[in-house]
Amino acid sequence: MRRLLAVGAVLVLAAALAGPVFGSGGSQGSFDVIFDDARGLVGGQLVKVAGARAGSIVNVVVTSDFKARIEATVDSRFLPFHQDATCTIRPEGLIAENYVECDPGTSGSPVLQATANHPPTVPVTRTTEPVSLLDLFNTFNLSTRQRLTVLIDELGIATAGRGEDINQILLRANPTLGTARRVIAVLDRQLGQLRTILDAGNRIAAEGASHTGVVQTFLDRAASFSQLGAAHSGSLSAAIARLPGLLAASQPALRQLDAVAVNGTPLLQELQAAAPALNRVSADLGPFVQVAKPGLARLSSALQKAIPAIRTSTPLIDAITNYARKSEPSTLLAAQLYKNLQRHGFAENFLGVFYYVAASLARFDSTSHILPLLLVAPQNGACGQYATSPVPGCSAHYGSQPHYTPERPKALQSLTDYLVK
Repeated sequence: MRRLLAVGAVLVLAAALAGPVFGSGGSQGSFDVIFDDARGLVGGQLVKVAGARAGSIVNVVVTSDFKARIEATVDSRFLPFHQDATCTIRPEGLIAENYVECDPGTSGSPVLQATANHPPTVPVTRTTEPVSLLDLFNTFNLSTRQRLTVLIDELGIATAGRGEDINQILLRANPTLGTARRVIAVLDRQLGQLRTILDAGNRIAAEGASHTGVVQTFLDRAASFSQLGAAHSGSLSAAIARLPGLLAASQPALRQLDAVAVNGTPLLQELQAAAPALNRVSADLGPFVQVAKPGLARLSSALQKAIPAIRTSTPLIDAITNYARKSEPSTLLAAQLYKNLQRHGFAENFLGVFYYVAASLARFDSTSHILPLLLVAPQNGACGQYATSPVPGCSAHYGSQPHYTPERPKALQSLTDYLVK
């Protein structure tokens, strides 16, 4: 029952909106349509474009070749009609009156031009007519023999001397038959859906029959809504006129929203996966806060005591920062130098120089080497003075006889003798 009410509300809203839009269309233009038969069209009936009310029929006249010329007016916003425009006669319902449905054509086609006697006219070659149920029923009113006789007689009378017209009808019927075949194929593919729709319609009708009071209330409210919409037709028309601009302006935002939705889907999936962990963190946060409160209180007092020290050390930190900034180039250069020296074994070679110099100057015997370095405390200043011959008590020899040393180069021997003295 709720679905029935929703469908009815949509239909009533569409009707309320359609009426004011048609009534506020502005200027109108004239055009004519040629049909083989008027099919019951009279002045005052509707002209629709794409299912929307566009104008009305002014008059129906017979042409010199016994065709039906439909003189009509249409809202200027549906003009102009182009040379590929098409019109057909359609019934409002199974047994209701007919109306003219037109397609103005494509913008790339030339525009229909008016003549001296008539406004822009859609030719008969661009029009079609439906077969009504009344025509079908009227054919089967008599007995079978009489129906066949009437059919043959009427067919012969209708086609006598009209071969060219029949050819034209067949030529114009080819596209219609092709369209009909496509429509039948679509209906055949959607047969299951049609069955579902019919079953749903039966259920809706049954619900409506069992809730007549609710349906009556809905219809009364729909009537009130329609009256309210009619009373504000101007505002509704202005709002609908501004709707295309609003939709055009909202398209960039809708595209961005679509991009956000597409890109946000993985994030939402990750958040969903992380939700249990977040719940655990939220549950543990309360006990953590209780435990952290004493520490935070102590931290406050510590910060109060540390602030003077921080203020006092600020100049030193600034000086260190300034020194680091100024020494950065030389530091980088020194770092490159140290890496280069390390890569070429400078430290090892430098220490090797000391080692080999010390080894070359050291005294040695059959047991080991002794570095010839002796600090002799001065005795009355005798050992602290320069002397050209040994001074008793100032000799570096350990015994009464000097140790045997192998023969050395003269220069090295002289340096050794100098160091000994």
